[in-house]
Amino acid sequence: MTVQHLRGNITAALGQFFPDIPVYVEGEKPQSAYFRLELLSATYDRQREGRYMAIYRFGIRYEQGSLLDAEAMADGLCEALDARESVNPAYRVVRQSWVAGAEERGALFTVDYMLYLQKQKQPEEEAELMGHFTEGARLK
Repeated sequence: MTVQHLRGNITAALGQFFPDIPVYVEGEKPQSAYFRLELLSATYDRQREGRYMAIYRFGIRYEQGSLLDAEAMADGLCEALDARESVNPAYRVVRQSWVAGAEERGALFTVDYMLYLQKQKQPEEEAELMGHFTEGARLK
């Protein structure tokens, strides 16, 4: 599962629960209220050889909306992402938080996803399982 899969899952949740609010990706910004989605951080904790626990933190900003709408949005975003988790449990939300907007910045809702990643081993040359003795070699 990649970051793009997580981004797609969040975008689908926003589209399903807030169909009238567009998700801005790039290009010309909408004139009305919109969501802006971005990956804020990625943390990889090694669990054992080849296995990692990854925590991806995404930020969902509610831009150009009223303050009251932004406050109501916090509960709605939580419900939307929880509903997507029940559809596909691979998208496991660990933590969600909401921070009020500031001047010129909309409210920020963050969501952390925890995933276990398994690193694929590269095929190695065939390992030599047993050594060869040469003339004059002795075993101890």
